[in-house]
Amino acid sequence: MNAFPNWLDLLEFVREAGEINARNGTPLPSDDELWAAARRSQRVVLPEQVDNGLLPELRDAFNDGQQPTRFDMQAVVVEIARHGHHAHIDHSGGNTATIYAGSQHTDQNGDARWAVTAGPGWFAKPDHREPVADTSEFQIGPDDDAWTIAVPDHTSPTEVAALIVAVIEQVAEGRGHLHD
Repeated sequence: MNAFPNWLDLLEFVREAGEINARNGTPLPSDDELWAAARRSQRVVLPEQVDNGLLPELRDAFNDGQQPTRFDMQAVVVEIARHGHHAHIDHSGGNTATIYAGSQHTDQNGDARWAVTAGPGWFAKPDHREPVADTSEFQIGPDDDAWTIAVPDHTSPTEVAALIVAVIEQVAEGRGHLHD
């Protein structure tokens, strides 16, 4: 807990500033710019010099606004297609949204499999519309569940797509080595 009164109020102010930056397309501020903005808010009296012990909390609050953990799964699919790979979103039970990407093949049991699955996400609107996900839960891996990787917090849809493309390529390399 911070010794400054109104610290949580300041963190909320900084998070909201991050949201405004995201809407305006403004680049992330430097540490000095972020510190100066927090000082100008007058919610907390901060020293003039950047306090490296407090700055990480301010940066995390700003990032939560600028780059929230929730992301648009459809934007990920569009970006994967831009990289030349097939991808689509389907419900995989209940209201769960899953991205299926890469090439499709039939496994030894005759089941259709995709190179990569990514999820879980959920549908924000009825009739399986507006698929979204949260980076705190999102995993990417081969459809055979051999392994998965987690998505870091504050990851954009473009970055999630890049990870999925990398896994598609990794899976393709692995399959290629099995047939050599």
